[in-house]
Amino acid sequence: MSYDKVMAGAEIYPWLSGHWKFFIQRIESDRLAHALMIEGPAGCGKMMLARAMVARLLCSENSPTACGQCRSCSLLKGGAHPDYFELQPEEDSKVIKVDQVRGMIAKLDLTTSISARKVAFIHPAENMHIAAANALLKSLEEPTGNAVLILVSDNPGRLPVTIRSRCQAIFVPQPENQQVQGWLEHGSGQSQHDIATAIQAAGGSPLRAALYLDSPEQNAYPQVREGLATLLARPASVSLVSSKLGELNPADLWRWLSICTSEVIKSTMVNLPLTWLPENTGLNAETLLQLQKQADFNRQMSATPVRGDLLLQSWLIRWAEQVF
Repeated sequence: MSYDKVMAGAEIYPWLSGHWKFFIQRIESDRLAHALMIEGPAGCGKMMLARAMVARLLCSENSPTACGQCRSCSLLKGGAHPDYFELQPEEDSKVIKVDQVRGMIAKLDLTTSISARKVAFIHPAENMHIAAANALLKSLEEPTGNAVLILVSDNPGRLPVTIRSRCQAIFVPQPENQQVQGWLEHGSGQSQHDIATAIQAAGGSPLRAALYLDSPEQNAYPQVREGLATLLARPASVSLVSSKLGELNPADLWRWLSICTSEVIKSTMVNLPLTWLPENTGLNAETLLQLQKQADFNRQMSATPVRGDLLLQSWLIRWAEQVF
């Protein structure tokens, strides 16, 4: 999300309104921490919240959100604000390097040029190399008086405890499905059924669900369900189902296989049949838990050179074997 979309009265996602109110109260009472760690699951709006905070901190006007009109806001939208520094992995790397952090720290130590404070934005924070994290720690221990650091992380557990303990944590949980449903109904104009399907496909993630509503993935999730149901009715059709599902994006496919397996586990626990599954399948709860764990692991493996078709066939065979 670009900065022009979080300025000039842009609406904060409804499930983030409490976080925004807390942030503004801290600014107005001059009690804002010098380092903030915005953490939570992917697709819950952390990046939008962080960029709105950056814009508000740098804006020259004393308004509830960044005005979008002052010189500071214009420079930020144009990517040329001299008091703003953004760190993320470079194009040829998956990590934030120590030289990037050292360069940022050196600039933070300089006096401000336009805004009342300097602001650094680091994301995803867990991708900092250990040497980069150690370099940042020195800055967190002896912060520059007019600098605010905003870190965003999907997985803060991968960061050193020393980093996390020196940041004020702002946890953004995944909102309730009912709130996501209402938000999407208000803005998308799509049917309740399609929205509910998109939310299921997204695992409850509001922003991912919004993307699915405008993309072919909206129809792909039911296709995964259909494939799993087919295997329980006709276990020998693994090759056919594997061929169809293998055309989907691997990361999405493994997420959906995990979600579907979780659905089955929950339905087994409460003895409530699922409409997309054949009746009286008698699936084994322990096997389902293992399959879900394997699907989550395979999603991580999908980003490596491993043979994805073999992983998928192996998983589907084990799924189908439950009815032998």
